Amino acid sequence: MSTKPLTQHEIRIRAVQALYLLEMTSEESVENAMLFALTNDARLSSQEVDIAPALPVEKKPKKTGNIFSFTPNREGGVTKKQETSEDAIDIVTPVDLPVETTVLTDKFDDVHKNNLEFLMALVYGVRAKKESIDEEIGQYLAKNWSIKRLSPINRVILRLGTFEILFNETPRVVAINEAIELAKAFNDEKDAKFINAILTKIGQA
Repeated sequence: MSTKPLTQHEIRIRAVQALYLLEMTSEESVENAMLFALTNDARLSSQEVDIAPALPVEKKPKKTGNIFSFTPNREGGVTKKQETSEDAIDIVTPVDLPVETTVLTDKFDDVHKNNLEFLMALVYGVRAKKESIDEEIGQYLAKNWSIKRLSPINRVILRLGTFEILFNETPRVVAINEAIELAKAFNDEKDAKFINAILTKIGQA
């Protein structure tokens, strides 16, 4: 049975959870981290998703019903494709793509498809642009500080906010306000002020 879809703010919370898990557990797959973040919630429990190892993007047999493939692209977003062939599908992955590529198919019903797309755009986007994001953030940290010295949750929130400011279509004020609210939810007012101070400078030059 479908439930009301999550808001974009709630999806950002799940993106932080997935990115934090990936930050702290290097051997975790991106797909499993996102599935954990999306299904660790009563509103999505009806989906009854089995957390399985990430599926390789090469040849995947067709299932009955609609099948959607989601792959990260060079721009740091995610590309959605509906598969209609009854045969196995071939998905060509760019060899220079800096993140692992996985496919999520009929794990969620239609009411949650947008959740999946938005979450993947954020998580894959942050991972694809991580190097340039960290370089941008590092410019505005105190002398002798680096992003590695920040708490993991602050790193994740700063990366997400910076990605939305520099590489996503999110309005700047929305990206900053969302990051502040995420900082308050996961840390405290002091951390929220710190993240606000950094993100306010991002992309201003």
